[in-house]
Amino acid sequence: MSQLLGTTSWVIPGTYYENVEYITRKFRNFEFIELLVYTWDDDTYRLFEQEKEHLRKIALERQIKYTVHLPTDNITNVLNAFKYLEMNLDIVNYVLHPFEDCTEKDKKLFRALLSHPKISIENLKERVFNHLRTVFDVGHHILGAKVENSFIDNIVEIHMMGVIEGKDHQKLDLETLDKVYQILSGRLFTVEYLCFEIFDEDELEQSLELWEEFKDKIYNTGSIE
Repeated sequence: MSQLLGTTSWVIPGTYYENVEYITRKFRNFEFIELLVYTWDDDTYRLFEQEKEHLRKIALERQIKYTVHLPTDNITNVLNAFKYLEMNLDIVNYVLHPFEDCTEKDKKLFRALLSHPKISIENLKERVFNHLRTVFDVGHHILGAKVENSFIDNIVEIHMMGVIEGKDHQKLDLETLDKVYQILSGRLFTVEYLCFEIFDEDELEQSLELWEEFKDKIYNTGSIE
């Protein structure tokens, strides 16, 4: 299975659909969009109600897929967003932050959600939670808790970005790419979904160029030297 490149729904000021339309028109490299759904309130619900038909239509027309970053505030919003999106859009992967500092009831809900085959768990700066499907966030790993081989073996999605002077979500840089390659080796190029979490369109474009140059160099020489 070939690797799919994607980016987030926060590249230009605007709604989910406005970002998807712009990104798929300007960046032909991208084959999926990560819909960032960091909470689930009335405004978010109404926006998806307004845009879901447009999102379905453009996905078919431009041959793209959707992943989702589920809410990070509480497990109730996670479940409500998950249920709605499963019913209304074709989502190939859900990215979930681990919920551990919560009530026993919420822990049970979290564990139940983990059994769904589309759910994947992202590493955080504060901690790493192992699961059968994991998401490797480059910035979180470099700046915080380190993932181990048991986590790496289960990666289904990579969140790619530059990490410069202690800040993540920056323009991709060669030093960061070298570090990631040392960790993942050839898996860097075979994990199914690679999402550029860079929120500036010019920096995103430059990051894509560096990624392609780096990948070509590895394939042609087998080395980063």
